[in-house]
Amino acid sequence: MAYVIFLIVWKSRARLENRYLILIGVAFFFIGSVDFLHTLTFRGMEVFHGFGINLTVQLWILARYLESISFLIAPLFLIRTGEGAARDFENRSVKSAEGSVFAWKVFLVYGIITIFCLLSIFFFRNFPAGYIEGSGITPFKLLSEYVISFILFCSLIALYIKRDHFEGKVFRLLAASIFLAAFGELSFALQSHVAEFPNITGHYFKLLSFYLIYQAVVGIGFEEPCTLLFRELKHREEDFRQKAIFLGEEYNHICRMIGVNRTSELRNNMPEESKDQENYHSFSQHFPGIGFQLDENLKPITMEGSVEEITGYGSDEILSGKVDLMEIILPEDQHLVSGYWQKLKLNPKLVIENEFRIRKKSGETKWVREIIQKVQNSSEDSGKFQGLIYDITGRKMAEEALEKIDRIRVKEIHHRIKNNLQVISSLLSLQAEKFEDKEVIEAFRESQNRISSIAMIHEELHGGESLDSLDFADYLKKLTADLFNSYRVGKDGIRLKLEVEKVCLGMDTAIPLGIIVNELVSNSLKHAFSGKNEGEIRISLQGRKPDTADEHPNSDRECLESKEFNYILTVSDNGKGIPEEMDFRTTDSLGLQLITVLVEQIDGCIELKRDQGTEFVIRFNS
Repeated sequence: MAYVIFLIVWKSRARLENRYLILIGVAFFFIGSVDFLHTLTFRGMEVFHGFGINLTVQLWILARYLESISFLIAPLFLIRTGEGAARDFENRSVKSAEGSVFAWKVFLVYGIITIFCLLSIFFFRNFPAGYIEGSGITPFKLLSEYVISFILFCSLIALYIKRDHFEGKVFRLLAASIFLAAFGELSFALQSHVAEFPNITGHYFKLLSFYLIYQAVVGIGFEEPCTLLFRELKHREEDFRQKAIFLGEEYNHICRMIGVNRTSELRNNMPEESKDQENYHSFSQHFPGIGFQLDENLKPITMEGSVEEITGYGSDEILSGKVDLMEIILPEDQHLVSGYWQKLKLNPKLVIENEFRIRKKSGETKWVREIIQKVQNSSEDSGKFQGLIYDITGRKMAEEALEKIDRIRVKEIHHRIKNNLQVISSLLSLQAEKFEDKEVIEAFRESQNRISSIAMIHEELHGGESLDSLDFADYLKKLTADLFNSYRVGKDGIRLKLEVEKVCLGMDTAIPLGIIVNELVSNSLKHAFSGKNEGEIRISLQGRKPDTADEHPNSDRECLESKEFNYILTVSDNGKGIPEEMDFRTTDSLGLQLITVLVEQIDGCIELKRDQGTEFVIRFNS
């Protein structure tokens, strides 16, 4: 059990962020090794001659000291990663490397300590005696049992203090394991001879304690990975959520500050020009922005409000023509503003709302929002325009922060899903090693490949620029390389020819299509070239050309005639082909059944050609 705990933790050391579990997992390798030596010292084993019962007791004490001290120091390595989650995400590869390095450091330290203690017992013979023939258990052994129990109870307190790093069920299992280990040691303290009842009771306690650790680390941590591997992600999401709430409140405050008066004041058609001007000036004085009027040539006539605060220039500088309004606008946004103004000239009733960037006199860049319309009064030929400009830099910063938080959250989810799928793949690999039946082993390998095809998509989405789409051509290259590597034995003469265009697909299409390619290429590698030393597998992904659907016995004509498709995926080989009498849509093969179901899922069409080998043609939309 100790070795299984170590093996699972060690295989996941680069992805497991909970250092408590890494340390305990590595420690259990050495604890299990010492316990194994302890077992070999029992009477009848005849492995170690000339040592007697004292060796058995010494190894037991050594293993229990290693166990208790490990539980005591493990909580010290728990680090909260909730704050600075954005930095954590950007340094994900560094963190993975640190997790692996930490595991190696722990392994090295425990290795040195264990080897030193074993040398002290077997060669130097200076390890304190735990049992003396004719006298029985020594005071050192008795005192050690109490000290070990005390250390275990202290480690239980330390674990309780750090309980927020674990899911409730995991924490309870770990706490129960430590509790049973402590009581097991106390039962050993009550014995006066190694064969008495307290000794047997203590061993049962110890066995149950190991089982609970197994359940906490393996049963919960890996059979239900989201309860453990997602623990720190939940803390980060909570931090992001609090930030989002704060930024949302800031955005609402900005909107309230702007107020609804802008539209009513701007669009209120007064019969009397003097009253209109009075209302306009009154609004400008209270509005935290700029109120302005332009002539028929879009040159400023009046500017009131926070002109200098927003632009850095005085209103007299702009009205006198020393500073051109268009020059304040960033060059990248000037064409947008001029385009809207031209539309306003052509349509007097149009109200333009636009957002763009300006550069203040100090060089600082600000986001502003402009609302402008033609002045509506009794004179139909009036060429004046009026409008408002207000600072929206705070709102834009809030929007960008929220977008960044959402982006980090989505990428973190992709990263975690990929890790969990890799853990499942590792478990399948471990389980497959227990079987000798080739069909069973092959079934495990097929399942691993299917899981890997999905994990690879999440890895691409995690590392790519887009959150919801990926370069499927690049993905196909990596997927087929992995498949050829998986089936490489005896397949060195099989060649792969890829003709793929750069196509970006969403996750809902990419995952089913990835599994389809996985099944088709796997089938070709397994069955198409049996008895042959060479062959070729071809994969083509192209945009739809002018109607390429030809009449073929295995074509779904109704599907092809009723839909228009953007892409065509072709997977073919020049192997022995599928027998004519086999209908791939109704076969018992799980792989072909998956292909049919997944093609329907992406609302595509599939056809099979048997002219030269096997060729599957799949038409679909992105």
